[in-house]
Amino acid sequence: MAKYALLRMRANSPEPEPVTEVNIIPVIDISLVLLVILFVTAPLLAYPTLPVQLPPASALPNQELTIALTCALDGALSVRAASSSWDTVVSDLRREVEKRKGSIVLIRADKSVPYRTIQRLIAVAKSAGAAQIALATEPVKK
Repeated sequence: MAKYALLRMRANSPEPEPVTEVNIIPVIDISLVLLVILFVTAPLLAYPTLPVQLPPASALPNQELTIALTCALDGALSVRAASSSWDTVVSDLRREVEKRKGSIVLIRADKSVPYRTIQRLIAVAKSAGAAQIALATEPVKK
């Protein structure tokens, strides 16, 4: 009789209904992991590395074709070692550019000179008619 009572209890107990909802927690977990992977790899994809062979730095072969436009830290200017001022630098540089057709204007400035001053020197060189403008740097010592 006990056997039949146990079967009757099981028959009367409600069966658990199947889960018909989507459990959203694993979906959120996977989404966050993918988002972290995206954030980690995005900077690597923004700057692809290309194998580039750069030529070694060397001095200009013909110093006669360069016109040095120099600016000291105190703002003093010179064109080919001749002292100049902001008022006369365009005419002085234009005279040198006309003497040496196809020359390169080499802008030499102290490393502490503000960038806007270097921009102004580039504009001066352009207005003087310079076809080529270069910025002087010191080679890196190993």
